Amino acid sequence: MSAEMKAVLGEAIAAHPDDEQDGAIPTGYALRAKGRGVAVEDSDLTCMLRAIAEGRDYITTLGLVGWMRVVAQNIALEGWPSEG
Repeated sequence: MSAEMKAVLGEAIAAHPDDEQDGAIPTGYALRAKGRGVAVEDSDLTCMLRAIAEGRDYITTLGLVGWMRVVAQNIALEGWPSEG
């Protein structure tokens, strides 16, 4: 990921928690994304992309990734939680 893209991503992530809860301040992030390979024409290969907040310790990152796994597993087994 280019430094410019990482900066834009960091700014967007920094702004998002305040949209959800006034005054919230992100202290780290771990982003996982899945995509299709484009290096080979007509590729069906799946690629996994990741981005981790600069300067954050591995314990924070591992905690976020572990929490994401648990949430995703619960959603897969029980469905999305109802809003409201």
